[in-house]
Amino acid sequence: MAVTISLYDHTAKRFAEGTNAVGDTYKLMLCTAATFNATNTTLAGITKTEVTNANGYTTGGATLGSVAVTTVTTNDAKFDAADVSWGATGSGITASYAILYNDTDTNDPPVAFIDIGGSESAAAGTNFIIVWNASGIFTWTVT
Repeated sequence: MAVTISLYDHTAKRFAEGTNAVGDTYKLMLCTAATFNATNTTLAGITKTEVTNANGYTTGGATLGSVAVTTVTTNDAKFDAADVSWGATGSGITASYAILYNDTDTNDPPVAFIDIGGSESAAAGTNFIIVWNASGIFTWTVT
């Protein structure tokens, strides 16, 4: 399965302007269905079906830990954070998409859309884990 991460149109600009800051609270929401539209500027504006608030998953998703934005080259930056994990209970957790968003901002602007590449599940007693690439979650170039 190929995982695809797509940035929303405003993401690089928000980081460049400081509207998205390292100290902000970023969350990762799991979804069973979602549609990517790069022009979405609010979480509420995204067509999605979030994973049910049960079985080890809490509505709104998990808060990312160890968030870091670092300069890679003069014009390139990298966003990274610790891996995310939910302990599945009951009938488990199943998701096909994830949405990374800035929970500090009133409108919860989306940062990145993640297509997991198919339906992934964790049964009760196991963890549903998102393991980020060792090179970071994503990089972008500001020109």
